[in-house]
Amino acid sequence: MWILKTVYRKEGFTLLEVMISVSIIALVFVSLFRMQSGTISLAQTGQFNTIAPILAAQLIARIEQDVKNWSQSDGDFGESHPGITWACEIFDISLDALDFIREESADSLKKIHIKITGPGEQTPYEVTTWRIAVE
Repeated sequence: MWILKTVYRKEGFTLLEVMISVSIIALVFVSLFRMQSGTISLAQTGQFNTIAPILAAQLIARIEQDVKNWSQSDGDFGESHPGITWACEIFDISLDALDFIREESADSLKKIHIKITGPGEQTPYEVTTWRIAVE
C-alpha cells in the first residue's frame, strides 16, 4: 500500500497578501497623482499672478496714450498670451470741490478699472487707477 503524503510548502504569497499590497500601492499612486495635479494647478496660478500685473501695466500705458477717446471695453492679449482676456471701464470723475486742482483739469480726471481674467478657474486680477486726460 502506498501512502501519499501531502507536503505543503510555504513559498510565495497568498491571494489575500497580494490584494492588500496592491491596494496599498494603488492608494500611494492616487495620492501621488493628486499631488502632481495640484502642483500643476499651483504653477499655472503662479504664472498668471506673475504675468497679470505686467499685462495690466501694458494696457494702462496703451489707454494713457488716448484716454479721452478710448472706446474698447474688452479684448485679449493675442497669441502671445492665449486665454488671457481683459475688461476695462473708464469713468469720468469730477473734482470741482477740490481747491488744489486747476479748473481746466477738474473735468478731465478719469478712473480706469481693469480686470484681467486668466484661463481656467483662477481669481481675476483687478487694478484701479486714476489719470488726468490732457490734450
